[in-house]
Amino acid sequence: MSEGFQLKSRYQLAIVGCGPAGMSAALNAKIRNKDFILLGSDFCSPKLAKAPQIDNYLGFHEIKGEDLRQNFLNHVKAMGIEVVPWKVLNIYPGPPFTLVGNNESFEADAVILATGVSPTKLLPGETELLGRGVGYCATCDGPLYKGKKVAIVSYSHEGEAEANFMAEICAEVYYLPFYKEVGQLDSRIIQKKARVKEISGTQKVEKLVLDNEEISVDGVFVLRESLPAEQIVPGLEMDKGAIKVNRELETGIPGLFAAGDCSGQPYQLNKAVGEGGTAALSAIKYLDEMKKG
Repeated sequence: MSEGFQLKSRYQLAIVGCGPAGMSAALNAKIRNKDFILLGSDFCSPKLAKAPQIDNYLGFHEIKGEDLRQNFLNHVKAMGIEVVPWKVLNIYPGPPFTLVGNNESFEADAVILATGVSPTKLLPGETELLGRGVGYCATCDGPLYKGKKVAIVSYSHEGEAEANFMAEICAEVYYLPFYKEVGQLDSRIIQKKARVKEISGTQKVEKLVLDNEEISVDGVFVLRESLPAEQIVPGLEMDKGAIKVNRELETGIPGLFAAGDCSGQPYQLNKAVGEGGTAALSAIKYLDEMKKG
C-alpha cells in the first residue's frame, strides 16, 4: 500500500484479485465512476509473468508475458487505480458483504472474485476440519492455542512470521515449508520437511499425518498465497472445482460475481480479461438497481 492509504469502512464494490480479470474489472469500475477497491498482492499475475511469449492476445503480436503484465499494470496506474496488498481470509454475504483480513475488516455492497486458481490442492482433511482446528491465519487465532501444539504448513515466506509469533505462546510449533530458502525461524520451532498425507481427527484436529511420521497437534494452519474461493465464502456453489456462474458471471449469492480462471476453463488470458469487464458491468448494473430500491 502506498504511504498514507487509509482503508475505508465501506465501498460500493470490492474486487478480489489483481490478475488480468481483476485489473480489467477495476478499469471498468473506474470508468463508470464507482467507489471500489482492488485487492491483490505485492506481485500481480505471476502466471502471466512466467509466459515466455504470447501470440493470441489481439493487438500484441509475439509479446513476452512480463512485458504484457507491465502494460496492464501501467494502464491501471495511469487510470489512478491502486492495487491494495490485502489478503482476504473470509467474505461473509450480506447485504452488505463483510470482507475480513488479518487484523481488520470492511464492507462492500458487491464483490467480484478474480482469485485465479490455487496452484496447490486442498490437503486431505482440510475442508472437513476447517474451523475445528484447521485455520488460515495463525496470528488471528493464536490465543486459542496458548500452551498447545500446532503445525504450520506454509507455501511462502509469510508463514515464518506467523510461526515465530506462535512460538511465543504455544507449547510446540512444527513448521512445514513448501518453498525454497527458509529465513529466520525461532529456535523453538521444529522444522519438518515431509509430504502431508492427511490432517486427521474426529470432532477436531488430533494429528498431522506425514509420509514418514505422525505428529499430535491441536491445530493446523495452512498458509497459501491465495485461498480457495470455496473456503473464503460460506455457501459458494462450485462446479468441478470452479465457481459456478451464469453468463452475467453472477454466482448463486446476490451481489457476488466471479471472473477469470476461478470461474473455470479455459484458462486463457482472453477469457480472463473479457470476463473481468463483463463481471464489472454486471456488478455496476446490480449496484444501480440497489440505488433504485
